[in-house]
Amino acid sequence: MKPLTGATITLALALLQTASLAASADLGRRGFTGTVEYAQHLGRSLPAELRFRDERGNAVHLGDYLGTSPLGVVFAYYHCSNLCPMQIRNLAQRLAQTSGGAATQAQMLVVSIDPLDSPAQALRAKHEFLDNLLPPERIARWHFLSGAAADIARLTEAVGFRYGYDQATHQYAHAAGFALITPEGTIARYFFGFDFTANELGQAFTEAASRRVASPIERLLLVCFHYDLANGPYSALIVKVLRVASIVMLLGMLALASILRARARRPRTSET
Repeated sequence: MKPLTGATITLALALLQTASLAASADLGRRGFTGTVEYAQHLGRSLPAELRFRDERGNAVHLGDYLGTSPLGVVFAYYHCSNLCPMQIRNLAQRLAQTSGGAATQAQMLVVSIDPLDSPAQALRAKHEFLDNLLPPERIARWHFLSGAAADIARLTEAVGFRYGYDQATHQYAHAAGFALITPEGTIARYFFGFDFTANELGQAFTEAASRRVASPIERLLLVCFHYDLANGPYSALIVKVLRVASIVMLLGMLALASILRARARRPRTSET
C-alpha cells in the first residue's frame, strides 16, 4: 500500500505543477501586468512609516499597529467577489475559534492592493466580511486600510506579495494567504490558502508574540481571479487546483477499492 500511496502523491505533485504552469501561461496570454507570487521574507522588518487610511477615513501609519501584540497582514481589494471575501471570512472564523492567548489580542490588517479603493469601500467590506462572524470587541481589532500606490507597493514588496492586474476586466490576480508579524514589526510566519486550524493559528500567534521567527514552509498558491465568461476558460489557479484535487481523490478512491477487493478475494486461513 505504501508504494501506491507514494505513486499517488508523486502524481498529485506532478499534476499540481502542470496546473500551476498552465495557469501562469494563461495569465500571461491575457496581458497581465505584474507577477503572481508570494515570497517568504522571514525576518524582514516592515516599514513602519508607511501611511494609509483606515475604514473610518483616519490617517494612520503602519507603525501605529505595532508594539503591543502580534499583527496579521492580509492583502485583498474591496470590490473583489471571488477569493478575497472567502479568505478573510475563513481567517476570521478560525480566529473566532481561538480562546485566550495572543491570537485573541492580535491586530489584523486587511490592506487593499487597489489604490482606487476608498475608506468608504473599506468600511463596507469590513461589514460584509466580518459581521455575524466575530463579536464586536474582536471586529474592533480588524482594520481595513486603503492607501496610495507608492505605500501599497512598498508594503507588498517588503512582505513578498506580488500580484497582477488585468486591464480588460479590472481584476487583480493574487495569491491567498497572510503574513504574521511580531510586535516589533518583523515577519515571523506565513500562512497560505485555507489549510490551517484554530489551534495552529493560536500557536503561531503565541510564537510571534514571543518574537520567534518560523522556518519557510512549503506552499501551494491559490490565485484569486475572475472568470471571463465572454473570452475564454477559467484563469484562476484555484479552479485548476480543485480539478486536480478531484482527480487525485478519484484515483485514491479507486486504489482503495482495488485494495479492498483484493483483500476480499484472498483465501482465509484457519487459525491454529
